[in-house]
Amino acid sequence: MPRHINTDRVLETVSPAKDVDGFHPYNVGRLMTGKPTFRPCTPYGVMVMLKETGIELTGKDVVVVGRSNIVGKPMAFMCLQQNATVTICHSRTRDLPAKVRRADVVIEAVGQPEMIKGDWIKEGTVVIDIGINRVGEKSSWVTWSLPRPPRGHRPSRRFQAALAP
Repeated sequence: MPRHINTDRVLETVSPAKDVDGFHPYNVGRLMTGKPTFRPCTPYGVMVMLKETGIELTGKDVVVVGRSNIVGKPMAFMCLQQNATVTICHSRTRDLPAKVRRADVVIEAVGQPEMIKGDWIKEGTVVIDIGINRVGEKSSWVTWSLPRPPRGHRPSRRFQAALAP
């Protein structure tokens, strides 16, 4: 939004019942307390992707790198609701590499291209990069790297079709 427009005032004018993005303070509060509500679409899409690929978050250390109200914070709460141990980091987190190295799942949503380095990632970690960044001629959208699926698990046909080129 342009700088001269108060984003909070605009969000508060939208009826919570019509807030399909889940940004109204009422819906944010419902998300935080685990009540049914509209969920921000990008974090919700990541949760669906994890479920469809058989990635269980219970007991896992999840590091969310990004603290925006649109992706980072809702992503952290959705992971917490799935019984993950969640650490929220950001561009000014001290010793970010150490925090990322101990994660079982890394969800990057900080908006800075190439912020997370490959040598920060331990073997078998699930990495999800949520970003719209341009680096030269290339753009990045939602990208992900998963270890092999659990034995006997196959993603749904609908999810397989969504992944097809």
